[in-house]
Amino acid sequence: MMKVSTRIIAGYGVLILLTVAVLTYQVLMIQQLHAINSKLSEVNVGNALTSLYLQFDEGLVEEYALKYYGTGDSQYKEQFRGAGIDLEEDLKKLQLTATSPPEVKALEGVTMAWRAVQKTIESEEKLSQSPELSTRLNDQLASLREASVPVKDAAQNAITEVAKLSSETATHAVQVSKIAAGAALLLSILVSAPIVWSILTRLRELGRATRVVAAGKFDHRLPASGTDEFADLARDFNTMARKLGEIDQMKKDFVSHVSHDLKGPLASTRETVHLLLEGIPGPLNDKQRRLLDLCLKSSERLSAMIGNLLDVSRMEAGMMDYKMEACDLIPLARSAASELEGLAHEKKMDLVVESAVSICWVECDHGRITQVISNLIENAIKFSPESGRTVLKIEASGMHVLLSVWDRGPGVPKESRTRIFDRFHQVNPGRKIAGQSVGLGLAICRTIVEAHGGAIWVEDNPGGGSVFYMKLKSSERFKS
Repeated sequence: MMKVSTRIIAGYGVLILLTVAVLTYQVLMIQQLHAINSKLSEVNVGNALTSLYLQFDEGLVEEYALKYYGTGDSQYKEQFRGAGIDLEEDLKKLQLTATSPPEVKALEGVTMAWRAVQKTIESEEKLSQSPELSTRLNDQLASLREASVPVKDAAQNAITEVAKLSSETATHAVQVSKIAAGAALLLSILVSAPIVWSILTRLRELGRATRVVAAGKFDHRLPASGTDEFADLARDFNTMARKLGEIDQMKKDFVSHVSHDLKGPLASTRETVHLLLEGIPGPLNDKQRRLLDLCLKSSERLSAMIGNLLDVSRMEAGMMDYKMEACDLIPLARSAASELEGLAHEKKMDLVVESAVSICWVECDHGRITQVISNLIENAIKFSPESGRTVLKIEASGMHVLLSVWDRGPGVPKESRTRIFDRFHQVNPGRKIAGQSVGLGLAICRTIVEAHGGAIWVEDNPGGGSVFYMKLKSSERFKS
Protein backbone atom coordinates (compact mmCIF):
# COMPACT_ATOMS: atom_id res chain seq x y z
CA MET A 1 0.00 0.00 0.00
CA MET A 2 1.31 3.41 -0.97
CA LYS A 3 2.06 5.73 1.93
CA VAL A 4 -0.28 8.67 2.48
CA SER A 5 2.53 11.19 2.02
CA THR A 6 3.53 9.55 -1.29
CA ARG A 7 -0.07 9.65 -2.53
CA ILE A 8 -0.41 13.31 -1.60
CA ILE A 9 2.90 14.25 -3.25
CA ALA A 10 2.12 12.27 -6.41
CA GLY A 11 -1.43 13.57 -6.74
CA TYR A 12 -0.65 17.20 -6.17
CA GLY A 13 2.52 16.88 -8.26
CA VAL A 14 0.31 16.05 -11.26
CA LEU A 15 -1.90 19.05 -10.48
CA ILE A 16 1.14 21.31 -10.26
CA LEU A 17 2.46 20.05 -13.62
CA LEU A 18 -0.94 20.64 -15.22
CA THR A 19 -1.08 24.13 -13.75
CA VAL A 20 2.43 24.92 -15.04
CA ALA A 21 1.47 23.65 -18.50
CA VAL A 22 -1.65 25.83 -18.56
CA LEU A 23 0.30 28.86 -17.39
CA THR A 24 3.00 28.24 -20.03
CA TYR A 25 0.36 28.01 -22.73
CA GLN A 26 -1.24 31.24 -21.49
CA VAL A 27 2.13 33.02 -21.61
CA LEU A 28 2.76 31.84 -25.18
CA MET A 29 -0.72 32.93 -26.26
CA ILE A 30 -0.24 36.35 -24.65
CA GLN A 31 3.08 36.75 -26.47
CA GLN A 32 1.46 35.72 -29.75
CA LEU A 33 -1.40 38.17 -29.25
CA HIS A 34 1.12 40.88 -28.41
CA ALA A 35 2.99 40.19 -31.66
CA ILE A 36 -0.25 40.27 -33.66
CA ASN A 37 -1.36 43.52 -32.07
CA SER A 38 2.06 45.05 -32.66
CA LYS A 39 1.88 44.04 -36.29
CA LEU A 40 -1.61 45.43 -36.51
CA SER A 41 -0.73 48.76 -34.95
CA GLU A 42 2.73 49.30 -36.42
CA VAL A 43 2.64 47.69 -39.90
CA ASN A 44 -0.87 47.35 -41.21
CA VAL A 45 -2.11 50.68 -39.90
CA GLY A 46 1.03 52.31 -41.36
CA ASN A 47 0.36 50.63 -44.71
CA ALA A 48 -3.19 51.96 -44.72
CA LEU A 49 -1.93 55.51 -44.17
CA THR A 50 0.77 55.12 -46.84
CA SER A 51 -1.83 53.81 -49.31
CA LEU A 52 -3.80 57.01 -48.75
CA TYR A 53 -0.65 59.05 -49.41
CA LEU A 54 -0.14 56.95 -52.53
CA GLN A 55 -3.59 57.88 -53.81
CA PHE A 56 -2.88 61.52 -53.07
CA ASP A 57 0.46 61.42 -54.90
CA GLU A 58 -1.21 59.62 -57.81
CA GLY A 59 -3.69 62.48 -58.08
CA LEU A 60 -0.83 65.01 -58.20
CA VAL A 61 0.99 62.98 -60.86
CA GLU A 62 -2.16 62.87 -62.96
CA GLU A 63 -2.77 66.60 -62.52
CA TYR A 64 0.77 67.69 -63.43
CA ALA A 65 0.97 65.22 -66.33
CA LEU A 66 -2.18 66.62 -67.90
CA LYS A 67 -1.05 70.22 -67.36
CA TYR A 68 2.34 69.50 -68.88
CA TYR A 69 0.68 67.77 -71.82
CA GLY A 70 -1.73 70.65 -72.33
CA THR A 71 0.73 73.55 -71.99
CA GLY A 72 4.18 72.09 -72.54
CA ASP A 73 5.39 74.20 -69.59
CA SER A 74 8.55 72.65 -68.11
CA GLN A 75 7.53 73.85 -64.65
CA TYR A 76 4.70 71.30 -64.67
CA LYS A 77 7.13 68.63 -65.75
CA GLU A 78 9.31 69.34 -62.68
CA GLN A 79 6.27 69.25 -60.46
CA PHE A 80 5.32 65.96 -62.13
CA ARG A 81 8.78 64.56 -61.33
CA GLY A 82 8.50 65.70 -57.65
CA ALA A 83 5.10 64.04 -57.26
CA GLY A 84 6.52 60.96 -58.95
CA ILE A 85 9.39 60.81 -56.45
CA ASP A 86 6.87 60.91 -53.58
CA LEU A 87 4.80 58.21 -55.26
CA GLU A 88 7.85 55.98 -55.69
CA GLU A 89 8.80 56.44 -52.02
CA ASP A 90 5.28 55.40 -51.02
CA LEU A 91 5.58 52.36 -53.28
CA LYS A 92 8.90 51.37 -51.70
CA LYS A 93 7.46 51.67 -48.19
CA LEU A 94 4.47 49.58 -49.12
CA GLN A 95 6.59 46.95 -50.88
CA LEU A 96 8.82 46.58 -47.80
CA THR A 97 5.93 46.18 -45.37
CA ALA A 98 3.32 44.37 -47.49
CA THR A 99 1.92 41.45 -45.45
CA SER A 100 -0.54 39.80 -47.83
CA PRO A 101 -0.48 38.57 -51.45
CA PRO A 102 -3.28 40.97 -52.50
CA GLU A 103 -1.17 43.89 -51.29
CA VAL A 104 1.87 42.69 -53.27
CA LYS A 105 -0.20 42.17 -56.42
CA ALA A 106 -1.84 45.59 -56.12
CA LEU A 107 1.54 47.27 -55.69
CA GLU A 108 2.87 45.53 -58.79
CA GLY A 109 -0.07 46.93 -60.76
CA VAL A 110 0.61 50.47 -59.54
CA THR A 111 4.31 50.13 -60.36
CA MET A 112 3.61 48.98 -63.92
CA ALA A 113 1.06 51.75 -64.50
CA TRP A 114 3.41 54.35 -63.07
CA ARG A 115 6.28 53.18 -65.27
CA ALA A 116 4.06 53.48 -68.35
CA VAL A 117 3.00 57.04 -67.49
CA GLN A 118 6.54 57.99 -66.60
CA LYS A 119 7.86 56.59 -69.90
CA THR A 120 5.28 58.45 -71.91
CA ILE A 121 6.03 61.78 -70.25
CA GLU A 122 9.80 61.45 -70.15
CA SER A 123 10.14 60.15 -73.73
CA GLU A 124 8.63 63.30 -75.21
CA GLU A 125 11.09 66.19 -75.27
CA LYS A 126 8.30 68.26 -76.58
CA LEU A 127 4.78 67.10 -76.38
CA SER A 128 2.70 67.23 -79.55
CA GLN A 129 -0.94 67.89 -79.54
CA SER A 130 -1.85 64.70 -81.42
CA PRO A 131 -5.07 62.93 -80.45
CA GLU A 132 -3.26 59.58 -80.39
CA LEU A 133 -0.82 60.75 -77.69
CA SER A 134 -3.63 62.31 -75.67
CA THR A 135 -5.64 59.11 -75.74
CA ARG A 136 -2.65 56.98 -74.72
CA LEU A 137 -1.72 59.30 -71.83
CA ASN A 138 -5.29 59.43 -70.60
CA ASP A 139 -5.52 55.65 -70.71
CA GLN A 140 -2.24 55.29 -68.77
CA LEU A 141 -3.31 57.82 -66.14
CA ALA A 142 -6.66 56.06 -65.78
CA SER A 143 -4.81 52.73 -65.34
CA LEU A 144 -2.60 54.32 -62.67
CA ARG A 145 -5.65 55.74 -60.89
CA GLU A 146 -7.46 52.42 -61.02
CA ALA A 147 -4.37 50.51 -59.86
CA SER A 148 -3.94 52.69 -56.76
CA VAL A 149 -7.43 51.91 -55.44
CA PRO A 150 -6.79 48.18 -54.70
CA VAL A 151 -3.70 49.14 -52.69
CA LYS A 152 -5.85 50.94 -50.15
CA ASP A 153 -8.42 48.14 -50.15
CA ALA A 154 -5.71 45.50 -49.72
CA ALA A 155 -4.23 47.42 -46.77
CA GLN A 156 -7.63 47.67 -45.12
CA ASN A 157 -8.29 43.99 -45.78
CA ALA A 158 -4.91 43.14 -44.23
CA ILE A 159 -5.92 45.05 -41.08
CA THR A 160 -9.21 43.16 -41.01
CA GLU A 161 -7.45 39.80 -41.45
CA VAL A 162 -4.93 40.53 -38.69
CA ALA A 163 -7.71 41.67 -36.35
CA LYS A 164 -9.66 38.52 -37.19
CA LEU A 165 -6.57 36.41 -36.49
CA SER A 166 -6.11 38.18 -33.17
CA SER A 167 -9.75 37.55 -32.25
CA GLU A 168 -9.54 33.89 -33.27
CA THR A 169 -6.33 33.43 -31.28
CA ALA A 170 -7.89 35.02 -28.20
CA THR A 171 -11.03 32.88 -28.58
CA HIS A 172 -8.94 29.76 -28.96
CA ALA A 173 -6.88 30.70 -25.90
CA VAL A 174 -10.06 31.21 -23.86
CA GLN A 175 -11.47 27.86 -24.98
CA VAL A 176 -8.23 26.04 -24.20
CA SER A 177 -8.08 27.79 -20.80
CA LYS A 178 -11.64 26.73 -19.99
CA ILE A 179 -10.91 23.14 -21.01
CA ALA A 180 -7.67 23.14 -19.01
CA ALA A 181 -9.42 24.67 -15.99
CA GLY A 182 -12.19 22.05 -16.18
CA ALA A 183 -9.64 19.27 -16.55
CA ALA A 184 -7.65 20.65 -13.61
CA LEU A 185 -10.80 20.85 -11.48
CA LEU A 186 -11.86 17.32 -12.42
CA LEU A 187 -8.37 15.98 -11.86
CA SER A 188 -8.08 17.77 -8.51
CA ILE A 189 -11.38 16.19 -7.41
CA LEU A 190 -10.30 12.74 -8.64
CA VAL A 191 -6.95 13.12 -6.88
CA SER A 192 -8.12 14.85 -3.69
CA ALA A 193 -11.34 12.93 -3.00
CA PRO A 194 -9.74 9.48 -2.45
CA ILE A 195 -6.90 10.98 -0.40
CA VAL A 196 -9.24 13.08 1.79
CA TRP A 197 -11.70 10.20 2.17
CA SER A 198 -8.91 7.82 3.17
CA ILE A 199 -7.53 10.26 5.73
CA LEU A 200 -10.96 11.17 7.18
CA THR A 201 -12.02 7.51 7.42
CA ARG A 202 -8.91 6.54 9.32
CA LEU A 203 -9.14 9.64 11.54
CA ARG A 204 -12.78 8.83 12.38
CA GLU A 205 -11.78 5.28 13.30
CA LEU A 206 -8.99 6.64 15.47
CA GLY A 207 -11.36 9.14 17.09
CA ARG A 208 -13.95 6.46 17.89
CA ALA A 209 -11.27 4.15 19.24
CA THR A 210 -9.87 6.97 21.40
CA ARG A 211 -13.31 7.65 22.89
CA VAL A 212 -13.82 3.93 23.56
CA VAL A 213 -10.47 3.67 25.35
CA ALA A 214 -11.20 6.91 27.24
CA ALA A 215 -14.38 5.22 28.48
CA GLY A 216 -12.23 2.48 30.02
CA LYS A 217 -12.59 -0.27 27.38
CA PHE A 218 -8.91 -1.04 26.98
CA ASP A 219 -9.52 -4.23 24.98
CA HIS A 220 -10.56 -2.22 21.91
CA ARG A 221 -8.18 -2.57 18.92
CA LEU A 222 -7.78 -0.83 15.57
CA PRO A 223 -7.18 -2.74 12.30
CA ALA A 224 -3.44 -2.38 11.69
CA SER A 225 -3.00 -3.95 8.26
CA GLY A 226 -0.99 -2.04 5.65
CA THR A 227 2.27 -0.13 5.51
CA ASP A 228 1.13 3.48 5.48
CA GLU A 229 1.39 6.01 8.30
CA PHE A 230 -2.10 5.24 9.61
CA ALA A 231 -1.24 1.55 9.92
CA ASP A 232 1.83 2.51 11.97
CA LEU A 233 -0.35 4.80 14.08
CA ALA A 234 -2.92 2.00 14.57
CA ARG A 235 -0.20 -0.39 15.76
CA ASP A 236 1.10 2.23 18.19
CA PHE A 237 -2.46 2.89 19.39
CA ASN A 238 -3.06 -0.82 19.96
CA THR A 239 0.19 -1.07 21.91
CA MET A 240 -0.84 1.90 24.03
CA ALA A 241 -4.33 0.43 24.68
CA ARG A 242 -2.83 -2.92 25.63
CA LYS A 243 -0.41 -1.33 28.10
CA LEU A 244 -3.17 0.84 29.54
CA GLY A 245 -5.27 -2.30 29.99
CA GLU A 246 -2.42 -4.02 31.76
CA ILE A 247 -1.90 -1.03 34.06
CA ASP A 248 -5.64 -0.77 34.75
CA GLN A 249 -5.83 -4.46 35.58
CA MET A 250 -2.83 -4.13 37.89
CA LYS A 251 -4.57 -1.25 39.64
CA LYS A 252 -7.81 -3.22 40.02
CA ASP A 253 -5.95 -6.24 41.35
CA PHE A 254 -4.00 -4.08 43.76
CA VAL A 255 -7.12 -2.32 45.11
CA SER A 256 -9.02 -5.59 45.39
CA HIS A 257 -6.21 -7.48 47.12
CA VAL A 258 -5.32 -4.66 49.49
CA SER A 259 -8.98 -4.14 50.37
CA HIS A 260 -9.45 -7.81 51.15
CA ASP A 261 -6.21 -7.95 53.09
CA LEU A 262 -7.22 -4.92 55.17
CA LYS A 263 -10.70 -6.16 55.86
CA GLY A 264 -9.65 -8.95 58.21
CA PRO A 265 -7.24 -6.97 60.49
CA LEU A 266 -9.70 -4.08 60.57
CA ALA A 267 -12.56 -6.32 61.67
CA SER A 268 -10.31 -7.71 64.40
CA THR A 269 -9.40 -4.18 65.52
CA ARG A 270 -13.06 -3.13 65.67
CA GLU A 271 -13.98 -6.22 67.66
CA THR A 272 -11.16 -5.53 70.13
CA VAL A 273 -12.32 -1.94 70.59
CA HIS A 274 -15.88 -3.14 71.17
CA LEU A 275 -14.69 -5.55 73.87
CA LEU A 276 -12.71 -2.79 75.57
CA LEU A 277 -15.67 -0.42 75.47
CA GLU A 278 -17.91 -3.09 76.99
CA GLY A 279 -15.43 -3.35 79.88
CA ILE A 280 -14.83 -7.06 79.53
CA PRO A 281 -11.04 -6.77 80.13
CA GLY A 282 -11.67 -4.28 82.93
CA PRO A 283 -13.21 -0.91 83.76
CA LEU A 284 -12.29 2.25 81.77
CA ASN A 285 -12.09 5.83 82.85
CA ASP A 286 -13.77 8.61 80.82
CA LYS A 287 -10.61 9.62 78.96
CA GLN A 288 -9.90 6.04 77.90
CA ARG A 289 -13.49 5.54 76.79
CA ARG A 290 -13.39 8.77 74.74
CA LEU A 291 -10.19 7.68 72.99
CA LEU A 292 -11.62 4.25 72.23
CA ASP A 293 -14.78 5.88 70.83
CA LEU A 294 -12.61 7.93 68.47
CA CYS A 295 -10.71 4.79 67.48
CA LEU A 296 -13.97 2.94 66.79
CA LYS A 297 -15.32 5.77 64.60
CA SER A 298 -12.07 5.88 62.63
CA SER A 299 -12.24 2.11 62.19
CA GLU A 300 -15.83 2.33 60.99
CA ARG A 301 -14.88 5.12 58.56
CA LEU A 302 -11.96 3.05 57.28
CA SER A 303 -14.27 0.02 56.99
CA ALA A 304 -16.70 2.07 54.90
CA MET A 305 -13.84 3.17 52.62
CA ILE A 306 -12.72 -0.43 52.17
CA GLY A 307 -16.31 -1.43 51.42
CA ASN A 308 -16.48 1.30 48.76
CA LEU A 309 -13.19 0.15 47.26
CA LEU A 310 -14.50 -3.41 47.05
CA ASP A 311 -17.71 -2.15 45.43
CA VAL A 312 -15.67 -0.20 42.88
CA SER A 313 -13.62 -3.31 42.12
CA ARG A 314 -16.81 -5.31 41.59
CA MET A 315 -18.25 -2.54 39.41
CA GLU A 316 -15.17 -2.45 37.20
CA ALA A 317 -15.17 -6.21 36.92
CA GLY A 318 -18.90 -6.23 36.07
CA MET A 319 -19.65 -8.39 39.11
CA MET A 320 -22.20 -6.18 40.88
CA ASP A 321 -25.19 -8.44 41.54
CA TYR A 322 -28.70 -7.06 42.00
CA LYS A 323 -31.67 -8.93 43.47
CA MET A 324 -34.68 -7.08 42.05
CA GLU A 325 -37.95 -7.28 43.96
CA ALA A 326 -40.94 -5.13 44.82
CA CYS A 327 -40.12 -2.69 47.64
CA ASP A 328 -41.89 0.23 49.25
CA LEU A 329 -39.37 3.10 49.00
CA ILE A 330 -40.77 4.97 52.02
CA PRO A 331 -39.78 2.37 54.69
CA LEU A 332 -36.36 2.04 53.03
CA ALA A 333 -35.83 5.81 53.30
CA ARG A 334 -37.02 5.92 56.93
CA SER A 335 -34.76 2.98 57.83
CA ALA A 336 -31.73 4.66 56.24
CA ALA A 337 -32.55 7.91 58.05
CA SER A 338 -32.96 6.20 61.43
CA GLU A 339 -29.50 4.61 61.11
CA LEU A 340 -27.99 8.08 60.70
CA GLU A 341 -29.93 9.81 63.47
CA GLY A 342 -26.95 9.40 65.79
CA LEU A 343 -24.68 11.27 63.36
CA ALA A 344 -27.30 14.00 62.99
CA HIS A 345 -27.69 14.24 66.76
CA GLU A 346 -23.94 14.74 67.21
CA LYS A 347 -24.18 17.83 64.96
CA LYS A 348 -27.40 18.96 66.63
CA MET A 349 -29.25 18.69 63.34
CA ASP A 350 -32.84 17.81 62.49
CA LEU A 351 -33.26 14.91 60.07
CA VAL A 352 -36.75 14.86 58.56
CA VAL A 353 -38.37 12.43 56.13
CA GLU A 354 -41.33 13.84 54.18
CA SER A 355 -43.51 11.88 51.78
CA ALA A 356 -46.28 13.15 49.52
CA VAL A 357 -47.70 9.61 49.22
CA SER A 358 -48.45 6.89 51.75
CA ILE A 359 -46.94 4.06 49.75
CA CYS A 360 -44.46 4.09 46.91
CA TRP A 361 -43.63 0.83 45.15
CA VAL A 362 -40.47 0.36 43.11
CA GLU A 363 -38.73 -2.72 41.75
CA CYS A 364 -35.22 -2.64 43.11
CA ASP A 365 -32.46 -4.27 45.10
CA HIS A 366 -33.48 -2.86 48.51
CA GLY A 367 -29.98 -3.28 49.95
CA ARG A 368 -28.32 -1.31 47.15
CA ILE A 369 -30.99 1.41 47.07
CA THR A 370 -30.73 1.72 50.86
CA GLN A 371 -26.98 2.15 50.37
CA VAL A 372 -27.63 5.03 47.92
CA ILE A 373 -30.10 6.76 50.26
CA SER A 374 -27.76 6.35 53.23
CA ASN A 375 -24.87 7.81 51.26
CA LEU A 376 -26.91 10.87 50.21
CA ILE A 377 -28.17 11.49 53.77
CA GLU A 378 -24.71 10.98 55.29
CA ASN A 379 -23.18 13.48 52.82
CA ALA A 380 -25.92 16.00 53.59
CA ILE A 381 -25.23 15.72 57.34
CA LYS A 382 -21.44 15.86 56.95
CA PHE A 383 -21.42 18.95 54.74
CA SER A 384 -24.17 20.89 56.51
CA PRO A 385 -23.32 23.24 59.41
CA GLU A 386 -24.29 22.38 62.98
CA SER A 387 -27.85 23.02 64.12
CA GLY A 388 -28.96 22.80 60.52
CA ARG A 389 -31.74 20.80 58.93
CA THR A 390 -31.61 17.93 56.42
CA VAL A 391 -34.81 16.98 54.64
CA LEU A 392 -35.49 13.80 52.65
CA LYS A 393 -38.52 14.10 50.36
CA ILE A 394 -40.32 11.38 48.39
CA GLU A 395 -42.70 12.25 45.56
CA ALA A 396 -44.53 10.25 42.91
CA SER A 397 -44.87 11.69 39.42
CA GLY A 398 -46.53 9.57 36.73
CA MET A 399 -44.46 6.46 36.13
CA HIS A 400 -41.54 7.69 38.22
CA VAL A 401 -40.64 8.14 41.87
CA LEU A 402 -38.47 11.09 42.86
CA LEU A 403 -36.41 11.04 46.07
CA SER A 404 -34.52 14.21 47.04
CA VAL A 405 -32.15 15.09 49.87
CA TRP A 406 -31.92 18.79 50.80
CA ASP A 407 -28.90 20.11 52.70
CA ARG A 408 -27.49 23.48 53.77
CA GLY A 409 -23.87 22.78 52.86
CA PRO A 410 -21.48 24.83 50.70
CA GLY A 411 -23.16 23.69 47.47
CA VAL A 412 -21.67 22.19 44.32
CA PRO A 413 -20.23 24.49 41.60
CA LYS A 414 -21.86 24.18 38.17
CA GLU A 415 -18.65 22.94 36.56
CA SER A 416 -18.50 20.01 39.05
CA ARG A 417 -22.15 18.89 39.00
CA THR A 418 -21.49 16.17 36.44
CA ARG A 419 -17.98 15.23 37.45
CA ILE A 420 -18.91 14.90 41.13
CA PHE A 421 -20.32 11.45 40.26
CA ASP A 422 -16.98 10.32 38.79
CA ARG A 423 -14.66 8.11 40.77
CA PHE A 424 -12.18 9.91 43.03
CA HIS A 425 -13.48 13.35 42.04
CA GLN A 426 -13.57 15.94 44.80
CA VAL A 427 -14.86 19.49 44.81
CA ASN A 428 -11.96 21.85 45.58
CA PRO A 429 -9.38 19.02 45.78
CA GLY A 430 -6.64 21.41 46.86
CA ARG A 431 -8.57 22.46 49.97
CA LYS A 432 -9.61 20.11 52.77
CA ILE A 433 -13.34 20.30 53.58
CA ALA A 434 -14.82 18.73 56.68
CA GLY A 435 -16.54 15.46 55.80
CA GLN A 436 -14.91 15.17 52.39
CA SER A 437 -13.88 11.59 51.57
CA VAL A 438 -11.85 10.04 48.76
CA GLY A 439 -14.70 10.48 46.24
CA LEU A 440 -16.13 6.98 45.72
CA GLY A 441 -19.58 7.16 47.35
CA LEU A 442 -21.37 9.19 44.67
CA ALA A 443 -19.72 7.19 41.87
CA ILE A 444 -21.09 4.00 43.43
CA CYS A 445 -24.51 5.64 43.84
CA ARG A 446 -24.64 6.55 40.15
CA THR A 447 -23.69 3.02 39.10
CA ILE A 448 -26.39 1.51 41.31
CA VAL A 449 -29.11 3.94 40.22
CA GLU A 450 -28.29 3.58 36.50
CA ALA A 451 -28.35 -0.21 36.91
CA HIS A 452 -31.96 0.27 38.07
CA GLY A 453 -32.76 2.32 34.93
CA GLY A 454 -32.92 5.54 36.94
CA ALA A 455 -30.99 8.80 37.16
CA ILE A 456 -29.19 10.80 39.83
CA TRP A 457 -28.14 14.45 39.73
CA VAL A 458 -27.58 17.54 41.87
CA GLU A 459 -29.02 21.06 41.80
CA ASP A 460 -28.81 24.20 43.93
CA ASN A 461 -30.95 24.52 47.04
CA PRO A 462 -32.82 27.86 46.75
CA GLY A 463 -32.26 28.38 50.48
CA GLY A 464 -28.53 27.63 50.21
CA GLY A 465 -26.76 24.30 49.82
CA SER A 466 -27.54 21.47 47.42
CA VAL A 467 -30.36 19.10 46.50
CA PHE A 468 -29.48 15.59 45.35
CA TYR A 469 -32.18 13.87 43.28
CA MET A 470 -32.71 10.16 42.59
CA LYS A 471 -35.37 9.15 40.06
CA LEU A 472 -36.58 5.54 39.77
CA LYS A 473 -39.32 3.87 37.78
CA SER A 474 -42.44 3.18 39.82
CA SER A 475 -44.01 -0.28 39.85
CA GLU A 476 -47.76 0.17 39.72
CA ARG A 477 -48.37 -3.56 39.27
CA PHE A 478 -47.03 -4.24 42.78
CA LYS A 479 -49.49 -1.93 44.51
CA SER A 480 -51.99 -3.65 46.71
